[in-house]
Amino acid sequence: MSNAGKRHMHRVAQVPCVLCKHMGLGETPAQVHHLKYGSGASDKQDDCLTIALCPEHHTGKSGVHVLKEKGLRLRYNLSELDLLAMTLQEMA
Repeated sequence: MSNAGKRHMHRVAQVPCVLCKHMGLGETPAQVHHLKYGSGASDKQDDCLTIALCPEHHTGKSGVHVLKEKGLRLRYNLSELDLLAMTLQEMA
C-alpha cells in the first residue's frame, strides 16, 4: 500500500457512514470499504476507491458485502459508485 493510499484510507475512516447519513440516521462511525464495482470478488481495488460505511452497512445483513451490487440497488436505489461519490463529497 502506498503512502498516498494509506493517507486516503485514513481520511475515509474519519467520514461518517455515507449510507446512514443519506438515510437520515445521523453520523455513524465508519469503516473503510474497498469498492467492488467492476472487479472480481478477490480482486483488490485501489486504496483510493474506498467508501465510508458503518459496520452494519459494510458487512451486516443490510450491508454491501451481503447485498452485493444488485441488492444495494434494489434496497437503497444506490450503487457503489453513488456511495463512492458521497464519500468523496463528504471529504471535500
